[in-house]
Amino acid sequence: MFEKFRGVTSTNYKSLFDQNPDVVISFDTNGIFMEANNAISDLFGYDVDELLNQSFAPLVVPSDLKKALSYFEEAVNGEANHYECWIIDKGGNERKVNVTNIPIYNNGVITGIFAIVKDITENYRIQTLIIEAENKYRSLVENSQVGVYILHNRKIVYVNPYLCKLTGYSLEELHGMNLSNIIMPDDQVKVDENIKKLYLNKGTGTVTKFRVKGKYGNPIYVEGYGSKVANHGKDSIIGTVIDVTEKVNSEKIIRHMAYHDQLTNLPNRYYLKEKMGEVIENAEKNNSHFAVIFLDLDRFKAVNDNLGHEIGDKLLMDIAERLKGCVSKKDIISRYGGDEFAILLPEKSSNCAAKVSQIILNSLSQPYYLNHHEIFVTPSIGISMYPIHGSDFDQLIKNADLSMYYAKSLGKNNYQFFNDSLENDSKNELDYERELRKALERNEFVLYYQPQINMETNEIIGAEALIRWQHPEKGMIPPAEFIPIAEESGLIIPIGEWVLKSACLQNKKWQEEGMPPFTMAVNISAKQFFQSNLPEIVKRTLVETGLEPKYLELEITESMTMNVERAISMLLELKKIGVKISIDDFGTGYSSLYYLKKFPIDKLKVDQSFIRDCINDVHDETIVKTIISMAKNLKLQVIAEGVETKEHVSFLLNQMCNEAQGYFYSKPVPVTDFKQVTFK
Repeated sequence: MFEKFRGVTSTNYKSLFDQNPDVVISFDTNGIFMEANNAISDLFGYDVDELLNQSFAPLVVPSDLKKALSYFEEAVNGEANHYECWIIDKGGNERKVNVTNIPIYNNGVITGIFAIVKDITENYRIQTLIIEAENKYRSLVENSQVGVYILHNRKIVYVNPYLCKLTGYSLEELHGMNLSNIIMPDDQVKVDENIKKLYLNKGTGTVTKFRVKGKYGNPIYVEGYGSKVANHGKDSIIGTVIDVTEKVNSEKIIRHMAYHDQLTNLPNRYYLKEKMGEVIENAEKNNSHFAVIFLDLDRFKAVNDNLGHEIGDKLLMDIAERLKGCVSKKDIISRYGGDEFAILLPEKSSNCAAKVSQIILNSLSQPYYLNHHEIFVTPSIGISMYPIHGSDFDQLIKNADLSMYYAKSLGKNNYQFFNDSLENDSKNELDYERELRKALERNEFVLYYQPQINMETNEIIGAEALIRWQHPEKGMIPPAEFIPIAEESGLIIPIGEWVLKSACLQNKKWQEEGMPPFTMAVNISAKQFFQSNLPEIVKRTLVETGLEPKYLELEITESMTMNVERAISMLLELKKIGVKISIDDFGTGYSSLYYLKKFPIDKLKVDQSFIRDCINDVHDETIVKTIISMAKNLKLQVIAEGVETKEHVSFLLNQMCNEAQGYFYSKPVPVTDFKQVTFK
């Protein structure tokens, strides 16, 4: 068989045949094994002698036999060929092979076939895994609910179906589109800078927020991630975009709620303070001035008392609309609180402020027609000018407020500018302050206690300590009259410490007298709350009085939580002591709703202004239900203030609110009467 051919000896052929790592087989024209090299044992598991004079057909997987026979017949007819098929080895295992059939010529006649068989099972397995991985990746990308893109030279060369759905463009429209056609103009610079960083391998892993322009011009807010890759041998950017439009819109709504009055939709005092800070900064740079108008409605309380809060609310909304017609678009109208409004007039002179004030007087003094009632209210207006009457928000508002009260004293329905004599008059408050100092020294303050009740069991679960001033000449003075002055003067700090210690002592005394233990609630003022040593004061008070921390509840207001990080830090320190924390008058603030989940608090107190009309007013009813439901979902206790009727009790119990305080159970009483309090 291995005769000399063109100078190559049969010995050379024999060596090539035997030493070939691939299987080399010679067949006769009927497919019968004639000869094979030793490599056949590694592939088929058979010795050469076991296969000689046998047909190759039984070694081929049945499904591939027809194909193998076809290629063999083709070689017998003189055409060399190449194909792949599956064979079965001696152990019954299937193996993928690559077969090359070459005709054997003898004197010009085909007398047999050489078959070179290469085992490609492992290569096939690896290739299959690669294909499967590619298919999985492609399926993942194609079906992803995240936009996937590839950019090259600022042009889109690949997008997945979701990105088409997100933007409204077809695949054909997006392919080849330049970034400038799909990124909102204001965000182009930001996106370009990020792409440059990605090409320099500096921006990988960072999130870029920008707006994509939809097919119909609609802005789509997205967060984009990207990295540099080689795509067809070229540096490109691959990345993903996540649609955050809904999240952004929700944040806008939350911010709007935090900075706007829910009734009139006007900016609130927090928004006004923020904007006035910007106006002050601009005025300092440009050496300019501006005006602040502060107005209060005369006789508004009479409208509320006689016609009800629903009419009062509608009146405030009408007044808000009239005010909008009195000022320019650049001016900012704020509902400062209750029936008070503040208006910021940037870059306006005193003459302009006077003209605007007169327009407001004329407009607001016209009659209002609400629910068949003709109503007359008038405004009293005070004006302060920057920088003459103050250089910051608090001073300008305070002086505008003082001049507003002066306008009231002159018969109402007029406007007055601030002047130094008004400030001198305000100094009379210093006398009040001195009396407050003496009241603390002379022990003129007393505590009243209002019980907090479990409405299902009629048991006392707590008490709120409420301060009163027993003035030697003026008699009993309620806190509303002296607390604001105490706050302004800083006397609230020592007064607050006195209240805290006195309330803890009394609670401990009641326990020693055999009363069932309950929680004592003590109000903490803003100045107290932001004292860095408040936790130390609370700890010391508990040690000195012997009261366990779990029987003390500190009440804060929503306004104290405006500085979120600072508030959280203080609350965490207080919680470490073991005391309870509640938010008082909940629902009347503006900002804490968004951050509520972050605060380590135990209880919400629903403000009495909502409880009062929750039976008759659908808005108040909805607010109360919402607060209770929210508190339950956040696993917070909830207590209703201002519970005055049996209907209030029934309504609250139906809403799964079991705790209450209010005149239905007991008004605040002196310590001597607390044990005698009985419930309905």
